[in-house]
Amino acid sequence: MTLRSLAQELTEPHLKSIGGRIGKVPSLLSELRDAVSGSSSGDAGGGASKQRILVNATALDLLNQIDAEVRSAYSDRYGQGAPTLETCIELIGKGEHPADWDAWFTAKLDWYKAQIETMLRPKKMRRLDNVECPSCLQSKHGEDRATCLYLDCYEGEHKVLKHASEWEVHCVACEASWTREQMSWLLVALSE
Repeated sequence: MTLRSLAQELTEPHLKSIGGRIGKVPSLLSELRDAVSGSSSGDAGGGASKQRILVNATALDLLNQIDAEVRSAYSDRYGQGAPTLETCIELIGKGEHPADWDAWFTAKLDWYKAQIETMLRPKKMRRLDNVECPSCLQSKHGEDRATCLYLDCYEGEHKVLKHASEWEVHCVACEASWTREQMSWLLVALSE
């Protein structure tokens, strides 16, 4: 993608294919801001009690990181104070830059886009409960005893099952991963 198209996708509503149809979606930064906080709503009867606003700390951290990095890069590039985050990205996207700045801005905006999309639309993975990781020898990890192993076997927006030769297994405890022939241990573990 070009720098201009990345900037537009981050800051402006744009067209996107959704379930085989093209529709208008909000900017990625708008979606990220929406993910930061939930809405507070009163009860249906209009009573005085309201629910708390929950904050997604991961989304907030990402938004703050993007804001700080973009404003710093804007100030470094243009030698002046940075306006709002969206204005910085729009001006960077529309501006003419030396090749090294252009490549750097393109890489950063592409990374921001990928991070936001990964957070908002995480990849669907199948848990492998009670299967022991051959690397760290754990099936659960952490204080909350979360499952270690996950099978990446779906693709695309519609979560279509991949061919078995394309599956990958990832361990969140030790960060090991396996593909294809390396997964013979999984077949043994699942058959027990």
